[in-house]
Amino acid sequence: MKLLVVSARPPWPPKMADAMTVDRLIRFLVQRGHEVDLACFVESAEDERVLREGIGGVCRHIEAVRLPKWSSYARTALTLPFRLPMQVEYYRSGTMSERVGRMVARERYDLVYTHLIRMAEYTRRIPVPKVMGMQVSQALNLDRMVSHVGDPLRKLFYGIEVAKARPYEVGAAADFDRVFLCGPSDIEALERTAPVPNAAVCPHGQDVPPLERVRAATREPGVVVISGVMSTFTNVDATRWFAETIFPRVVDRVPHAKLWIVGRNPQRAVMSLARRGRIEVTGEVPDVADWLCRAEVGVAPLRIAAGMQNKLVQAMACELGVVATSAANEGIGAAPDRHLLVRDDEEGFANAVTLLLGEEERRRDLGRAARAFVEANWTWEAHFEKLEKVLLEVAASR
Repeated sequence: MKLLVVSARPPWPPKMADAMTVDRLIRFLVQRGHEVDLACFVESAEDERVLREGIGGVCRHIEAVRLPKWSSYARTALTLPFRLPMQVEYYRSGTMSERVGRMVARERYDLVYTHLIRMAEYTRRIPVPKVMGMQVSQALNLDRMVSHVGDPLRKLFYGIEVAKARPYEVGAAADFDRVFLCGPSDIEALERTAPVPNAAVCPHGQDVPPLERVRAATREPGVVVISGVMSTFTNVDATRWFAETIFPRVVDRVPHAKLWIVGRNPQRAVMSLARRGRIEVTGEVPDVADWLCRAEVGVAPLRIAAGMQNKLVQAMACELGVVATSAANEGIGAAPDRHLLVRDDEEGFANAVTLLLGEEERRRDLGRAARAFVEANWTWEAHFEKLEKVLLEVAASR
């Protein structure tokens, strides 16, 4: 097949979950013998240079469109009263529209793959077989944010975006031959607005470090780790909730307990959690797995989540005994008490972390079962092979 992949963020370097997914998908498709072109936004000439160095040898052709943040913020503010979701308005570009249209007219693609609803306006009406990786129901995710956020202005902002996203994502989905979401709950959320008969569960995978590397690492006694991009509202909320209300209860029972908060771009609210000798905020690290492999217990205390949580799969792949909320596990489907412990209340979460810190055998057995679950269900190849079959079917149907 000859494909065009349309993405909001440049897939290289793959520092965010959506960028990593697009990067791995392109490489998988090219390895399978398909030709792939890419259209995406970049913020600067340096971003474009890094993109072309990182993935230029994989893609047949790259169209990189400059989109400075200041212009996106201004456009989003000006279009606030209108019907399109703000995340769609943020990525509105006449240049991108022109370039995608020109590429489609010139190249006669077998299929166009669009990543996330924020790029749907560029491809939803083109006369080519097309699919969209929606990943999550944005309305579901935003609605959960409204339920947990305390700031009245932020609550209003998310409430407005929910009202826009709910009809938009269903309407946009109808214009594609197939749309892919990470889990059944996301499809159920869409269908509370209208039927989406072309939706399918097809999540993405995750990098799995070699087992030899995982078992060669030395676990540091009493260390609990939480990971993720520490600039997103969902991760900041989860980290603060755990560090401020749950971890102190753990320390009361396990005096030598320590907490590592690992992830890039920590907000001030996260940085303020650091306590010498007790809580370490690392910021960006070269490889998160290095930290996951040295901790004893992993936590995924997300109260706001939709779709697949990379951070949870990463921790499980490193044979960590993990305590997670049901929201964090929702899109992954690990078996509670077999692959991980699931707790949603503060006291129950603290008790579960304390239990794992104190019982090495339980911690080890849970971690090994978690790793086996990830290997069987959450590698990139496990999902991309299924996705490729659907892409071939859609391309052939026209």
